[in-house]
Amino acid sequence: MFKFAHKLAGFAIYAGLCLGVASAISPITSPVFAEDSSLGIVMRRGHLRVGIDAAIGGPYMFWNAKTQFYDGFELEIIQEIAARLNIEPRPINIPWTTQPENLSSRQVDILLSAREEGALETGDNKGKFIESNPYYRSSQRLLIRADGTQIKSLRDMIGKRVGVVANSGGAAIAETYNKNRGNAIRLFSSRDLDRMIIQLRDRQLDAMILDEPVAVWQVRNDPNFIIVGEPLIPIHLVAIFNKDDVSLKKAVDKALTEMLQDGKLEQILRRWNLWESQKTLKSAKDLPVSVLAIITPYSVYQ
Repeated sequence: MFKFAHKLAGFAIYAGLCLGVASAISPITSPVFAEDSSLGIVMRRGHLRVGIDAAIGGPYMFWNAKTQFYDGFELEIIQEIAARLNIEPRPINIPWTTQPENLSSRQVDILLSAREEGALETGDNKGKFIESNPYYRSSQRLLIRADGTQIKSLRDMIGKRVGVVANSGGAAIAETYNKNRGNAIRLFSSRDLDRMIIQLRDRQLDAMILDEPVAVWQVRNDPNFIIVGEPLIPIHLVAIFNKDDVSLKKAVDKALTEMLQDGKLEQILRRWNLWESQKTLKSAKDLPVSVLAIITPYSVYQ
């Protein structure tokens, strides 16, 4: 498991010694590595600074009051990647909306924080970043009370009170459906997820459209909720790097590939009840262009 990390560590030490000797002969302004210095810098530092946002909540990333540390399936993925690189993971809590700026200014090395494939390839961020291999295929799911089983699809929501997180993929689905069906769904949009969950429980809402991990998390914590219907709008979650940090991206990609091949990624996702859908969902790249045009501008945490 750590063979690759040991080789990288050995190379970093060797390169550092060579540079130390060379500096006595001629001045060197920056270390030289095979592609770029990003991986070498992280390896010499001994820890990976990962931009996260604990306010996103379970099961992505959240503060665990019992352990007095962060928790969530994304944290476990971060920890496993770092272990395979033989370095320490260092989560840095940063508000989600300002994370790209913190990455650009190199206050962190990587973002692993519910980032959707292609979501930063728009506006001012276009061309600034590169993405890792995907670590999770998400989707939108229908969450209802266990006694509301007459709702099994979007079609069953006609005339129903449906909650969505403002500016989310779920909101995009419901708004597009209403646009084509004359506001058939009684849509309630809010940034206050906790309040809407209470409203669903108290029958003020009939259903919600949520990110799959969030929907699964709600079912896990309240057996009175169930998920119904097919997954909607599958899309990959990826880690984000500065565009020049190719060597660091390659090292993280290799770790993720190993995790998928040896079953560690499956183990993590199973622990959070998130594995089953990974076998059937397609990448967002396989979606029709017309669908991508609807969902690309939307993300739960924008």
